[in-house]
Amino acid sequence: MKVDELDLSPEDRQTLINTMKITKHTPAARVQKSPMGKVLRELNETSMAIDPLQPVRSTTSLFAANEFEGTYSCLGCKKTITRTLLSGDVLGGRWGLNKACSCVEAEREAEEKERVRKYRRGQLEKIYARSILNETLKQASFDSFQPRPGTENVFKAALNFYENFESKKQGVMFYGPPGNGKSHLAAAIHHKLNQDGWVCLFLDVPQLFNLAKDTYKQGSKVTLSDIIRGAAECDLLTLDELGSGALTETEFKDILFPIINARQGKLTNFTTNLDLNRLEQWFARDKKGSPLDKDGRLFDRILGSVDIYENQGTSKRREDALRRMRGEA
Repeated sequence: MKVDELDLSPEDRQTLINTMKITKHTPAARVQKSPMGKVLRELNETSMAIDPLQPVRSTTSLFAANEFEGTYSCLGCKKTITRTLLSGDVLGGRWGLNKACSCVEAEREAEEKERVRKYRRGQLEKIYARSILNETLKQASFDSFQPRPGTENVFKAALNFYENFESKKQGVMFYGPPGNGKSHLAAAIHHKLNQDGWVCLFLDVPQLFNLAKDTYKQGSKVTLSDIIRGAAECDLLTLDELGSGALTETEFKDILFPIINARQGKLTNFTTNLDLNRLEQWFARDKKGSPLDKDGRLFDRILGSVDIYENQGTSKRREDALRRMRGEA
């Protein structure tokens, strides 16, 4: 119905028209959202971003003036850490924070362990400053290993060693003909554990001897004791090419024996091209034929510290060379 059709006096009709104009042009009042609603939304967004396995707490002091300052509830173990009223002349009347929950204790322990590892890794890098892995072994990984007949057991053993490193009591020794992937798998273990934060050292034995002998040079900042200590104290030592060349009395008595002797109770991996009989002979006499490990003490100690696997695979290097000779890709 239109205004003109209403039974109104001219004055009332005009008043109604004016009122309708005002109402039509007045913007609708905005509905104010509750401040509490905003707070709840922010809390919900925050909780979605929190790792439920990480404890949530306030940074606080051990002692407070009231019962509730700095207390917290852990989202991991659901334990609430409260305060206890202390007595005595010094702290009487103060509220002491109770023992942290297991989540916080584990976090602190992990942080301390990582701090120690970083320090040890830094010390090791000072001693073994120059590159100690050739370019091929730098790229070695489990994924890049090319399995061939006869390599199945060593590959499985290498992967098992890495995956169960923390519970392992024995290192591994891979032996077999040259070029069939023993060093590749040992380097793959080394790289993976390094990436996981463990302090690892990979050395081929001739290189170890050369590094040790370099310490006798004038101006060397590294001592023989540094070389031995670095190799002895790392979490995992890998000695590649054990049995390579002829052993000298100095290499045996001053380098190899102190390192392996000091690593009792620690994990050491070895690779060698020699079978066990030939390796025992390598330890027994030096290059001049003079007795070294005549009682087999060091050799016996090595055998007692490792699980031994024969790599029966053929030489990949030889196979690649033959393919190149035939003009194959």
